[in-house]
This record gives sequence, C-alpha cells and structure tokens, in this order.
Amino acid sequence: MGKYSVLFVEDAPIASSLKEIVPWAELGFQVIGSVFSTEAALSMISAAKPDVVLTEVKMSDLADLAVVKRGKAASPETAFVILTDCNDFECAQQAMRLGVADYLTMPLNVAELKAVMTRLCQTLNQHRNTVQNWQAMQHYYRDSLPVMQANFYAALIDGQVEPATLEAYLRDYQVGLTGPFYACLVLHTSSAQAPDGKDVTALRAEVLKQANDFFGALWTTVAFCYLRNTVMVVELPAESDAAALTDDADRFCKLIKSQLGAVITIGIGAVTDDLLDLPKAYHGARTAVSYRSLYGACKVININEVAPTEITDFTPISDAALADLFKVVHVGPDEAIAEAVEAYLANVNQTATCMAHHTVAINDLVSSLYRFAVNNHLQIPELTDDPKALYARLPELSPQTLSLWLLDLCKQLNRQLAAARDNSSTALIQSAKEFVRAHYSDEQLSLNDVCQALGVSNSYFSTLFKREVGQSFITYLTDFRMERASRLLLETTEKSQAIGHLVGYADPNYFSSVFKKHFGRSPMQYRGGLAKVSSSK
Repeated sequence: MGKYSVLFVEDAPIASSLKEIVPWAELGFQVIGSVFSTEAALSMISAAKPDVVLTEVKMSDLADLAVVKRGKAASPETAFVILTDCNDFECAQQAMRLGVADYLTMPLNVAELKAVMTRLCQTLNQHRNTVQNWQAMQHYYRDSLPVMQANFYAALIDGQVEPATLEAYLRDYQVGLTGPFYACLVLHTSSAQAPDGKDVTALRAEVLKQANDFFGALWTTVAFCYLRNTVMVVELPAESDAAALTDDADRFCKLIKSQLGAVITIGIGAVTDDLLDLPKAYHGARTAVSYRSLYGACKVININEVAPTEITDFTPISDAALADLFKVVHVGPDEAIAEAVEAYLANVNQTATCMAHHTVAINDLVSSLYRFAVNNHLQIPELTDDPKALYARLPELSPQTLSLWLLDLCKQLNRQLAAARDNSSTALIQSAKEFVRAHYSDEQLSLNDVCQALGVSNSYFSTLFKREVGQSFITYLTDFRMERASRLLLETTEKSQAIGHLVGYADPNYFSSVFKKHFGRSPMQYRGGLAKVSSSK
C-alpha cells in the first residue's frame, strides 16, 4: 500500500523543521513539497490532490482560512491539519465547521503531531478500504449485470415479476425496454440437423450472438437463452411493425442456414403493449415453434396464423399402417424400412392437420413402439427406459427430424430382432445336436421326435437347420451315426450287426448299405483295411 501524500503550506520556518524531525515514512506519509502562499497552495492542491495539507494559519485573521475553503472546493478528499499560534475557541469552531481534520496549537508538541498523523493515517486507511470495496462492488455489479438481466428476462416471460416491483427491476438492472409495443420471439436451433462435428451448445451460443448482431442493428431488443432456446423481446414502434419483424426473422433463418449450416425455426407470439403480458406472448411463440412438426423447420411461424386451425375433425391412424411398418421392421432391409417410415409419416401428416391431432398421433406411435419393443424383448434405452421424455419431445420435432429419429429407431429394432433370431437359432440348433447325441441309437428317432422335443414345426426347423448347418437334418443324423459306427469298428471287436444296432439301425443289411454308401466300402472291409494299415506299420 502506498504512502499518503503531505503538502506543507508554510508561514514560518517551523514547517521546514517538521519535515526533518517527524518520521513521516514510518507514520505512513510522504512529503511532496512546500509552498509559501495561499495562491501557490491552491494551485498545488488542484494539481496534485494531496491526501493531507498541513497549513499554518494565524487565527487572528479568519481570512487566512481561505486556503481551507478554496482548497476543499478544489480537492474535497484532501484532509487539512491546521497549525496555529492561537487557541481561541471560536476560531477553532470556525475551522472545524470548514471540515478541518485536526487542529494543533503552537508551540507544537511533536508527540502530539505524531499522534494526530497516526489517527489521520488510520482514517485514510479506512476511507481507502471503503473506496476499494465500493469499487470492487461496482466492478462485480457491472460483471454480473448481464447474468442478472438474463435472470430477470427469464422471470419476466415466466410470469414471476409482480407489477409493484417491475419499475425497480427495470431501473436496477438497467433494462432499456420502453415500448410502446413488444413482440416475443423464440429461436429454436435443431440439434438433430446440426452440422457434422458441431457441438450443439456452441451452435446455440453462436445463434444467440448472431441474433444480437442482426436484430440489434434493426430493432431495440434483448436476447437471452432460456430452456435451450434463444428468446428475444423486441420493441415495436407500432403494432403493425410485426410484419416487418417477421420478414427480418425470415431473412435471419436463411442467413443462419447459409453461414452456420444450422437449421433454426422462429416462433412469434402475439404483440403486446404491456411488459407484464410477455408471458402470454412467450407462450404463443413457443407454441408457434412447436408447429415446425407440421410446417417444417428453417422458417418463421406466427402464432396468429396457426392457432385458428385447431378446430378440425380427427381420424386416428389406422392399425394397418402401423402393422405395415412393424412387418418391414421385422424383415428389413434398410431400404425397405426407410420406405415404410416415409409412408407411415406421410399417413400421419395427412391425418393430423393441427397440432393437437399431431401430438395425439405421435404419442400413439410412441406407445405402439414401446409395446413392440417390450413384447419382442428388445432393449432400446431411449424408448424402453424413458418413454415419458419422448411423449414430451417428439411431437415438437420437425418432419425431417422426426423422420430421421423414427428411421434410426426402426433400424435399431431391426438389428436387435435379427440378433435375437440369430441367438435363438444358434441355441435351437445346438439343442437339436445335443438331442441327436443323446438319442442317435434309438432306431425310431425321426425329425418329428426332434421337433416335438424342441417345440417347433417341422418346416421351420428343417429350413433353419439347413440354413445354419448347411445340410438337412436327416443327412446330419446319418453322418453322425456313420461317424460313431466307424469309431466302434476301430475301437471294439463287436460284430457289424451289433454295431449297426448300437448306432440306430435294426436291419443289418440296411446298415451295411448305408455305411458302404458313406465310406465306399462295407463295414468288414473298412475294419479289415484299418487292420492291414495297422499291421504294416
């Protein structure tokens, strides 16, 4: 912390001696000079703004207090300490009324002067701390003002500002909205149609900045982020200026698309002449934005143009349309799924001609998708874990975004169904093979026995087995029995007839015929050939 500056206004050599005998630096002061006249003192005070002026005054002449009067006018923060040869009480009162910090009589007591300057240093320290704290508070207030303004705007459109407190908020938060009319805009940035590799949060921030620059050059506006959208309150000189604002908003949509590659939809609520009616205007703007699910994104939607279409008849989406979609989801491929999704949503758009109907139709779709996934034991967290979030979000998606979402979900369902089928098929084939290993010696073993044990139809199992194993079940069973028979011929001395019985053949001749067809020689020839090979070794 720096030293406080001291200026001497001398009338006699005493001041010069004080500069030498008083340890000013230890007391927290630095002498910046001496002057010898009132005019020189006032010039120095005006220029240097010293913290303390130590002046000699002959109290017998009250005019000598001119240096205090005029000095205070030139530098109100400067503290004056008077050294005088007079202890007249009335004159002392006169000095104190002028704001003199302290009053000392001569002959001067150095210890007394040091005590006065020590107290004065403490007073100056307190004042400096107060000023610094106040400056810090002002700096914090300036830094926090944008956040406080945004919070106020959010509270205003949310209907949380009371009429009695509105003027105080406008003044304290330096809000320059004076009307006479106001429009509320909601700018929705599509996250599903964001440019590849672009962070959606950063994209919304860029849209907010661009909106401030674009609309701020044309209108008196405030813009802020609220519930993942950009919200703007725009002053209108006349209610009819809403048309010009709509045109500007349409140009802004195109500008953002060309410059950022972002798809935004702007909803405009009804114009109002009262800031306290902004909640209604904001609700209208949000409702207008939600109509992008019917009219598409990257455009301006005015609530006054869409609200009347609510009164219409409604025919639910047919079950056949949904059945067609699920049928394709079961079998694929992706191209067929894409066509089925497009056909289903076209059906939705033809049937649901207003927002209320569209919401019902999309929520019915969510319910049907949920049942489909659960009934088929499929797990897609977005759908099966939190369908409630989908009920709130999907009806507001633009047609393109909704189509992309449904296509992706249907592909996921198709993949999981295929994986489930593969897992089920593998398990079924493995069970069939195990059944063969356990019952191949049964002379009556047949395809019917295996299918009955596994609980599947003959045609389904035959098709599945041929596809997965690469041969028919009967061929597999025959190959298995022949492999067992060849091992028994090698490893045992049982007769051919007995081995045939052990591997499921009651007729020795038939067994011998099948064996020869499989290995190219009879069982006895097969065993004899192996014996010769063994003896030659």
